This record gives sequence, structure tokens and C-alpha cells, in this order.
Amino acid sequence: MFQDPVLLGGVFVGLAMGSFGYVLFRFGCRPVWRYRRLKTQIVTILDASRQDGLDNDARDRLRRLADALHTLVSSDLPHWYHLALKRRAEAPQEAVRHLQSLVNCREAAAIDRRRQAVYQSLGRN
Repeated sequence: MFQDPVLLGGVFVGLAMGSFGYVLFRFGCRPVWRYRRLKTQIVTILDASRQDGLDNDARDRLRRLADALHTLVSSDLPHWYHLALKRRAEAPQEAVRHLQSLVNCREAAAIDRRRQAVYQSLGRN
């Protein structure tokens, strides 16, 4: 049974394909999905706060999301996706910087300017 070359070849090919799929998913797809989810969450909070203003809960969530976005972009996001973001004129590091400033703003005009800067940095106009 274990001396059949077709069976052994199938086992090795299956292991290689499974390992390649895991690496592709773990280091390619999952960080991209996390980036898109973070981006959607940030835009959702900013859209909701447009009428009501930023309350302390929204500020705290934006602060945590900015930290998660910074960690993701600086360490987990693949290089090829950085190039794709540059081509699409998205700058997530700039968005983090603007989010950190937005969380500390208290004036309505400054909040609107920072909100627009975050939208522009994330590719949402």
C-alpha cells in the first residue's frame, strides 16, 4: 500500500497544495480582508458622527481602530497590497495620523477638516 508511487505522489502533492493554500490565505487574503473591514468600520463611524458629532464612545472606538489600522499597515499587510494602495491613491498611514488628530479635536470646523482628510486618505471622496 505505501509503496504505490501514485499514492505517495498524491499525498505529497496534497500536502504541498494545502501548505501553499494556508500560506496564501494567512499572509495574503486575511490581512487584506482585515484592512477592508477596518476601513469600512472607520467610514461608518465617521458617517454616523456627521450629524451628531463625535461623542466619547465614537472617539474611543476611532482611537482603537486607528491603532489597529497602524499595526496592520506597518506589519501585516503584504507589500503587493501596499503597491495597490499607492496606485489607488490610498494612504492608510496618513489616515491614521488624521484619525489621531480627529480624536483630539473639539471644534466643529477642525473635525470636518480632519474627517475630509481621513476620507481622502482612505480613498473615499
